[in-house]
Amino acid sequence: MTAVELFYDDLYESETDFTGAVSTLQFDVPCLRGDDPGVETPIGRYPLKVELNRRMDELYDASSAYEDAGMALAEALSTIRSAYSALDEELSGEDVG
Repeated sequence: MTAVELFYDDLYESETDFTGAVSTLQFDVPCLRGDDPGVETPIGRYPLKVELNRRMDELYDASSAYEDAGMALAEALSTIRSAYSALDEELSGEDVG
């Protein structure tokens, strides 16, 4: 396997990893919402429950921002891989598929 093929394999693996991570994050982010402390919260635990929910909401906001950045990075890797494939085909005269 040539150095070019190894680079292409690494590029493809990175793209696949990022795309998989972003897909997982898309499913997990909605689960990071705090809920209403509600009436059933035991006395003395209400401030703890409110703080937990506040932190969960902050985690949700941060994860949402990273989700968008991750999607952009995965798309950029896909674009690079496509351009690399096209260049390799042009230079070699072979379909690298």
